[in-house]
Amino acid sequence: MIEQLEQAYKVGLKNLVFVNFSSKSFIREVKGMDISELELSKELACCEDVMTAINWHLRDGDYDSVRERIASLEKSISKIEHLENQIKAQRRNNLYEIASGLCNQGRSAKVVKLNANPSL
Repeated sequence: MIEQLEQAYKVGLKNLVFVNFSSKSFIREVKGMDISELELSKELACCEDVMTAINWHLRDGDYDSVRERIASLEKSISKIEHLENQIKAQRRNNLYEIASGLCNQGRSAKVVKLNANPSL
C-alpha cells in the first residue's frame, strides 16, 4: 500500500505546474537551489497527507496500516532533515561565493556568523 502511495505521489508531482504569483508566470526551469526547496515543500505536503491517513486509520482501528504509515513518516522526516541541511549549506556557499566575488572586485567583504540572540 505504501509503495502504491509513493508511486502515485511521484506521478502526481510530475504533473504539477508551479506558478510564481509575484511575477504571474509559470516556473519552467528550476535552478539548483530551488530544486531542493521544491523537494522540501513536496515532502512536507506528503507528511501532512500521511498524518491525515494515520488519523483515518486510527479512527477505523486499522493499527497495521497505522504502523506502516508511521514508518513511512519516519523516512520522510529523515529526508526533510537532510533537505533542510542541504538548503542551509547551499545558502551558506552562495554567501561565500558572493563575498569572494566582491573581494575580487576590490571590495572588502567577509561572511561572518551573527548570533541572533542578543543575550548571549
